[in-house]
Amino acid sequence: MKFYVGNDMLGNKVVCEESQVKELVANSTDAANEKHVPVVTVDGNKVTVVVGEVEHPMTEAHLIQWIVLETKKGSQKKVLSATDAPRAEFTLEEGDEAVAAYEYCNLHGLWKKEI
Repeated sequence: MKFYVGNDMLGNKVVCEESQVKELVANSTDAANEKHVPVVTVDGNKVTVVVGEVEHPMTEAHLIQWIVLETKKGSQKKVLSATDAPRAEFTLEEGDEAVAAYEYCNLHGLWKKEI
């Protein structure tokens, strides 16, 4: 799965998929791995993704903007705000399997965990 980053018409940083902008490379920023690498738990068809072994801060200035679960059949996304916990729960449909979890930190970029 690929993610890209660019600027919108107002100069704001935006993240999107399949666009003609710069590709994000997961786990390539010099930052604390223990606060950024997703921790994934699979229990039947329920997948829980928590950002970091040490909980990532969630403030207006520094937060996880979204979490994506890549599956064999597609993907699911949860958008977060500063008032949310850095975690997401996903439900897989019958016959689907989790492949990888991604999260995007507004300061430290894209992080990935293969499942």
